[in-house]
Amino acid sequence: MKDNSAQWFEYDWPLDGAMARFGADMALIDADRAARPLLMYVSCQSRSEKRETLSAIERSIASGVKDKLIKKLGALYAGYIEIDAQIQYYFYIHDAEEFERGETIAEKTPLMDCTAGLADEPDWLTYKTLLYPDAAKLQTELNRDHIALMKKHGDCISAVRRVTFTVYFPTESIMLNFAEAARKAGFAYAGPNYSPERELAYGADIVRLSSLKKADVDALTTRVINLAAQYGGELGEWSAPIVDRGGPLNAI
Repeated sequence: MKDNSAQWFEYDWPLDGAMARFGADMALIDADRAARPLLMYVSCQSRSEKRETLSAIERSIASGVKDKLIKKLGALYAGYIEIDAQIQYYFYIHDAEEFERGETIAEKTPLMDCTAGLADEPDWLTYKTLLYPDAAKLQTELNRDHIALMKKHGDCISAVRRVTFTVYFPTESIMLNFAEAARKAGFAYAGPNYSPERELAYGADIVRLSSLKKADVDALTTRVINLAAQYGGELGEWSAPIVDRGGPLNAI
């Protein structure tokens, strides 16, 4: 049965030197944690040493394990991480007896190696710090949409061009301090951007040369967001001129 209260968010993020796909039910951030103090994690991995990603059949088998755990245990499904040919699901459960039943379900899975683990986690630390997306992780999916729009307009995303990041702060003096820090971090300061309608009204435009490949843009927005946070600021948006395939620069 589909849980209509779930609010799923999926995003790409590096893990152990490789790019992984994350998913989290954002609706659980305010859930009552007291009744489910145990974290159960179930890992399903391909048995083929040559496989770099899960096949469609393997992904379906793994998803079936996840669904069975939700149905038969009443386990609270919090999220997943998929990396290479392995996917790991995360659940919060009531007690060790539930885990033992879940472990049996995982170990009986055909065609894949599925194992289960248990951790005492009354504060749901894995969900809050590993799965739940912060501002930088949320931005990666906004980047995906923006890049897709640029491609739709004929952009050659591999071409390097000026990318402008507009970052907002509560006061002008803080904004200027950030601009100097950004300059030292390798960005060029392109001037102020005052927006009185925003709660953080004092903006700074900073510029960096980059392609619009998603990995490159994600890395830059993460750096900008983390640096801005040190000054109480937030990234508003980024923009770049379109580079036509085989043509000149055209501003959008």
